[in-house]
Amino acid sequence: MSQERSTQQQDARQEKLEDVIRFLREAREKRFTGYIKINFSQGGVGRVERFEEVQFRRKNH
Repeated sequence: MSQERSTQQQDARQEKLEDVIRFLREAREKRFTGYIKINFSQGGVGRVERFEEVQFRRKNH
């Protein structure tokens, strides 16, 4: 049972890492401007925070 739980945890960690990689690829394609903070916990992805810069263009009259 312990080995099964360990395998499930490894699968969940791998899935989170793949999600982060997928997000980074999409962000690059969409020309993301900002920064990303990735927290790791016990060797796996714990939390991902995304901070986007919002830019407004002024119209010159």
